[in-house]
Amino acid sequence: MPEKRKKGRILIVDPDDINRKNIGHLLEREGYQTSKTIDGTVALNELRHHHFHILFANLQLADMEGIQLMQQARQLQPDLEVIFITDQATVESAVRCMMAGAFSYLPRPFSIEHFFSLVGKALEKTLIRREIRRQHQEIRQDKGIQFIGQAPAVVQLKSDIAEIAQLDCNVLITGETGTGKELVASTIHALSRRANERFLPINCSALTDELMLNELFGHEKEAFTGATQFRTGLFESANGGIILLDEIGEMPMSMQAKLLRVLQEKKIMRVGGTRQIDVDVRILAATNRDLIDEVKNKNFRQDLYYRINVVSIEIPPLRWRRDDIPLLIQHFLAKYLLPEHNVKCISPEALDLLMAYDYPGNVRELENIIERSQAMCREQEIQPCHLPSELDQPQTMLIPPVREDVYAARTLEEHERNYIISVLSRVNGNKTKAAGILGIDRVSLWRKLKKYQQQGIDLSGITGG
Repeated sequence: MPEKRKKGRILIVDPDDINRKNIGHLLEREGYQTSKTIDGTVALNELRHHHFHILFANLQLADMEGIQLMQQARQLQPDLEVIFITDQATVESAVRCMMAGAFSYLPRPFSIEHFFSLVGKALEKTLIRREIRRQHQEIRQDKGIQFIGQAPAVVQLKSDIAEIAQLDCNVLITGETGTGKELVASTIHALSRRANERFLPINCSALTDELMLNELFGHEKEAFTGATQFRTGLFESANGGIILLDEIGEMPMSMQAKLLRVLQEKKIMRVGGTRQIDVDVRILAATNRDLIDEVKNKNFRQDLYYRINVVSIEIPPLRWRRDDIPLLIQHFLAKYLLPEHNVKCISPEALDLLMAYDYPGNVRELENIIERSQAMCREQEIQPCHLPSELDQPQTMLIPPVREDVYAARTLEEHERNYIISVLSRVNGNKTKAAGILGIDRVSLWRKLKKYQQQGIDLSGITGG
């Protein structure tokens, strides 16, 4: 028999082994993917890390009530539909479930026909909600929050961002300086259910212990000399929204302990205050440090590390995605176009230098280079003389710049093609070596070469390796 097409993901939470297995068997037989657990705590952990369409839950679990599980599950996945199954059906419990927002209330025993009718309707409702949310996401993306690039690592990064944005858990964003950690954080905010609430970034490396305490938690009137009125901190101001703790690896140990307490209790207390204030804030943390090493060296609390690192995103450095450099150059040329200048493109010699440079400052450094070069240029085309002198130093080059007649092209696509051809020529057609120099994988290189051949370009003399 052919394998049934997977219809949707369903989470089953029931302390009774037989009931749990029976429901799972019914659903799996019809092509649904299922996960099964006996208690709410494990179920919530599943919901933090995986998308589900429907939650089947028993009204009474070992560690919490089914309605409590539904409420917490909806915080993690707002589009999730919940169906309660019970052996002890009462009118009172049915009303409670439906008033709390359940999709349906199903007493045992039930008919198989009615069971799958409910499942189909619940799945349809979830899919409609997610499609509406997806359309809203596209609209928000069109408003300008985008991570530019087509390299495989960036395509995967975009996919991870879109998925993680919906989970509502804390996220650790890692990457070298200048890779775009704050851009990733703001994109997560724009695509999340908290998009209409505030997004507040704070640079942990720029503040002392005392200033950070005041910034995060605020203070009461007369809490210290000069405090003539109370001040609301970031946690209170961002209630319902998202806070980015940038360079969290620089946070002092004493502040780490206070932050951990807030993440555990979801309460803050202003400096000089005695009243605890409830806060609902999603934390995104960013760092260019290896926090695992920081934990080993006793510079970062292990318990805080696990609190902020529910899921993680690593942003690749620019030297690992050289294929995206022409796209980024084109973007920055348009971004910094000055009315009094007429810069339209970049010369092949200048592009050759930019493609070979290692970018210790990553995308931020490339942006700065293009902005400066465009300001210096009084021609239509940026030349090597408009670029910073350090780009022409041999120690920063993967391969030396080349001056060839084939670089008569003027579009960025042609510049990229000619650059790839020149690299292949220098490594005698060895695609593995060429892909390594170009900073792309071998499959991406193969696709580009196939495209060039379809354009009628003769590559027979350089693609034998």
